[in-house]
Amino acid sequence: MPWKENNTVDLRYQFVLDSLQKGVNFTQLCAQYGISTKCGYKWKQRFILEGREGLCDKKKTPKNSPAKIAEDTILEIIKIKNKKKFWGAKKILELYKTKFPDRRPPNRSTIERILKKAGLQETKRKRRPINSGQRISMPEKANHPNHIWTVDFKGWWYTPDREKVNPLTVRDDFSKYILSIKTLSKGDIPSVKAEFIRLFKIYGLPDIIRSDNGPPFASMQSLWGLTKLSVWWLSLGIKLDRIQPGKPYQNGAHERMHRDMARELQHEIVGNITLFQKLFDKWRVEFNRERPHESLNMKTPEQIYVKSQKLFDPNAEILIAYPFGFKQRHVNNRGYINYNGNLIMIGNPFNGFNVGIKKEFDSVSIWFGNNKLGTLDQNLFLINSDSNSYKVHKPRKVTKKYYPSPDA
Repeated sequence: MPWKENNTVDLRYQFVLDSLQKGVNFTQLCAQYGISTKCGYKWKQRFILEGREGLCDKKKTPKNSPAKIAEDTILEIIKIKNKKKFWGAKKILELYKTKFPDRRPPNRSTIERILKKAGLQETKRKRRPINSGQRISMPEKANHPNHIWTVDFKGWWYTPDREKVNPLTVRDDFSKYILSIKTLSKGDIPSVKAEFIRLFKIYGLPDIIRSDNGPPFASMQSLWGLTKLSVWWLSLGIKLDRIQPGKPYQNGAHERMHRDMARELQHEIVGNITLFQKLFDKWRVEFNRERPHESLNMKTPEQIYVKSQKLFDPNAEILIAYPFGFKQRHVNNRGYINYNGNLIMIGNPFNGFNVGIKKEFDSVSIWFGNNKLGTLDQNLFLINSDSNSYKVHKPRKVTKKYYPSPDA
């Protein structure tokens, strides 16, 4: 007796009645009706629980279908997506919950289906597989706000009037909080220092500043690769952390922020430098206040960041004092100190500062604050850099290969 006939419910009802007869072989009965024993038990159980109505086919519409979501919820999700074009479903969900705390939010997969149906779902790019055969040492990881600030230049942007703009970006590595996006016409030391003075007055001092090896943060021409800017940071008690050249992943979160910034703003760039700055300021506020991060348990940077307890003292750079046992020497405007009647080159970045000289058993060490610059060669009156000092990673030298001529 085939199962697929005109009155399916009647056949199921007859099957159930037959199965309730005494002494019936249930497996053979299912075979007669052309169904599996699993299917037979299902219809028998439904009849016992629901009667004849339980033998009717039930709708297969999922309980959490997008069609059941309120229309205003769907419109609000689409509205958020149109405003935050580069946000995914997870971030949109967090913003929805923030805007409508009294509503029951849809789940992430539902938002993805809504966006896909509206043609707003981006195709995810496949990432290149990472070669895990060789482990790399990564820089120190921040474990609280103001532990590490990262700094870099975004790279030259141009206004419609062909003015060059070089945005300086500073962020807190732990909270992802962007402290500054400053448009600078020059990326020189005075311009960058002025911006850091402003930031230090507002937010206090970090423990560490991480940068690359380029100017104005570092120089291959001086002791420790220091510049006047980085010497000033050291004078304030801030440690330096430099990434290795060609390894931007060591400052990966900062580079990712640059990528988001370029992707979201490059189509809106209009006007002069002043309008650039207004655009950057608006984006920075939205990034800090609205954008949740998975690494922050979907909280925003503004919810995590707090100001530093280390207050900025504008006079700290001239108040460096050395403990008992040190001799203090002033670096003149040519970068030299006088020690026992001999001129010793410290470097122009230290001009105007005091360094400490400590005589040990068989050597003399030169210090700048808590940082040992190196030991003094008392025959040549030169400083040998300390092996644990900050290093500028010099570019690799390329040597030409000479091949013998065929006639040789």
